[in-house]
Amino acid sequence: MFLGFYRHTVDAKGRVAVPAAFRRELTQGSIVTIGAEGRLVIRPLDEWQQLQQQFRLTSDTPPDERRFIRYLFANARELELDAQGRLLLTPEQRQFASITDRAVFVGLGNVVELVGEAMWEQEMSDFGPDQFTSLNDTVQQHADTAQGGSAPPRT
Repeated sequence: MFLGFYRHTVDAKGRVAVPAAFRRELTQGSIVTIGAEGRLVIRPLDEWQQLQQQFRLTSDTPPDERRFIRYLFANARELELDAQGRLLLTPEQRQFASITDRAVFVGLGNVVELVGEAMWEQEMSDFGPDQFTSLNDTVQQHADTAQGGSAPPRT
């Protein structure tokens, strides 16, 4: 399970050290690709295989889904770490995730997100206890509704 966030320096060649806590779970076959909201996503092999099964190109695939599949797979690379545990990010990956000289790895349970530190700082700058509570309530209510139940009454 991937938990926590870690800030790391990106060298002039685009290499960044993957946190040791994450390296243990990111086995051979893990994939780095683009994700939502200008982030890169590192998926362990089992997560990537599930995604491949979900998005298979067939003659019935709608145009928007074909475009998504094309973009997702075209920007995917196998995770390759050097002897120091560093990942080489392509210029395109760095641009997509707004990564310059510093990057933030964020554990999301089943995957890891990677984003530029400036973007991370901007998003977190006005996120405090009140904002978390509001977001928590919204997400919980949505989850309850999606499961066919109703949200518990607010007191």
